[in-house]
Amino acid sequence: MKKKFFKKYFIFIFILAFLIMPAAGFAAGPKASLPGQSVGGVEAVKGGLDLTASTAGISTEETDLPKILGKFINYLFGIVAVIFLTITLAGGYIWMTAGGNEENVKKAKSFIINGINGMIVIFLAYALVYVILFALNAAITTTK
Repeated sequence: MKKKFFKKYFIFIFILAFLIMPAAGFAAGPKASLPGQSVGGVEAVKGGLDLTASTAGISTEETDLPKILGKFINYLFGIVAVIFLTITLAGGYIWMTAGGNEENVKKAKSFIINGINGMIVIFLAYALVYVILFALNAAITTTK
C-alpha cells in the first residue's frame, strides 16, 4: 500500500514540476531578461535565442519559401497530434468515470484506439514528409 502511495505521489510531484517550473520561469519577467532589456516571458527567451544564434553566426531570418512551408507543415502536424492526444486522454477519462458501465467502457476503448491510431498515422506522415523533403532538398542542392 505504501509503495503505491509513494509511486503516485512521486508521479504527481514530477508532473507538477514540469507544469509549474516553466510557468515560473516565464513569469519571472525582467529578472530573466537579457542585460539592457526590460521584457519578460517569451520575449526574453526569444531574445536569448536570437543572441545565441547571432553569436554562432546563424541567420534567424526565414524568407525562403521551403523553410516557411516546412515550418507550416511542422505546426500543422503538431496541432493534429495534440488533437489526437486529446482524444486519447478523453477516452481515458471516459473509461475512468464509466463506473462499470460496459457501454461507456466500449466507447472509451474506441476513443483510445482511434486516438492512438491517429497518432501513429501522424507520426508516419511526418516521417514520410521529412524523407520526401530531405530527398528534394538533396536533389536541388549541388556541391561543386
